Amino acid sequence: MPPEPDGPSGFERMDSNGNHGGEKKPFMYRVKTGLTNFMKSFRIFLYNKEHQTFFGNTSSSWIKISIYYFFFYLCLGLFFSGMIAVFAAIVSRESPTYTYRHNQMKVGGKFCIGMGFRPMPDITSTSLTVYGDSQSQNTTVSSLTSFRYNFLTQYDTTYLEECSPFNPASKLRGSHSCKFSWDDIVTSDAHPCSTEKMYGWPIGQPCILIKLNQIYGWMPADGNIIDAVANATGQPILPIDQQGQNIYITCEGREQEDKNKTGSMIYYSILHPLGIPNYGGIPYYFFPYRNAREEVEPFVLVQFTSLPFDTKVNIICRAWAPDIQQYVQGSARRGVVTFDILRSNKSAPVTK
Repeated sequence: MPPEPDGPSGFERMDSNGNHGGEKKPFMYRVKTGLTNFMKSFRIFLYNKEHQTFFGNTSSSWIKISIYYFFFYLCLGLFFSGMIAVFAAIVSRESPTYTYRHNQMKVGGKFCIGMGFRPMPDITSTSLTVYGDSQSQNTTVSSLTSFRYNFLTQYDTTYLEECSPFNPASKLRGSHSCKFSWDDIVTSDAHPCSTEKMYGWPIGQPCILIKLNQIYGWMPADGNIIDAVANATGQPILPIDQQGQNIYITCEGREQEDKNKTGSMIYYSILHPLGIPNYGGIPYYFFPYRNAREEVEPFVLVQFTSLPFDTKVNIICRAWAPDIQQYVQGSARRGVVTFDILRSNKSAPVTK
């Protein structure tokens, strides 16, 4: 029997789901019906034969949209390229627009000069371990060797000049730089820090390279820093090295306990390639850094000759100049570099 009309209007009563008389259809039926309606609507969205639309737009609309965005992105690309061209034209590739004099590298009349050390097999760690096995020694040595050939070797001698107090770097032509490389300190294969001797690591007397970061245009100030270095090392600066603008490098244990364990050290520098026990020196006439061809950042080699076994020693190395600020706070370092070193007769642990 068909359902009776609902009232005088003669309309049949239905619920919101299209069910006659409020009767609820099975769940799967409703899902199938909804999916069918969705697919039908999606097909119409893809292509509506009645209105001749594709993805909701006619062919003429799509042509207009394409032309608009073509010119929009063309103008955007030309604007970006123009800005790059303007910056390339006004910004020098040889020297920075703003140097250390115009930024926060200067604090209270002194400059925040960064330092570093090598080898650094793990760039995320400041710990060095002198293991007894050849494999780990080769890994560490290869790290320093790579740094040497990439950053401390001058290959093209065309633009090199001998620098001296009478011919400092500040007076060289723009494309020329001072002759200063690894071979000026490690002068022979018999040198204790030579590659042939694996930088002293196999015999437990490692050579550590201490360097200054390159600061464009910075020149060490003239002044008296000799007394401060003598007080720090307990030994006077040699008369031959007493130049007011020279930079001196010293290393020691960071705390008193570390100082008792550090043992003796030998500093190899361009002032003393054969080594002295008190300090390393970098002559002032190798400054300033000017981003010239084949220019090498200044460095000193420090050899630790009597490290104890199985004892970690915390080391702090300092750069001394009248206008270099020495600061250590948390992870911040200015004018100093810190690392720890451990000597062990064991083999390095196997990493999986």
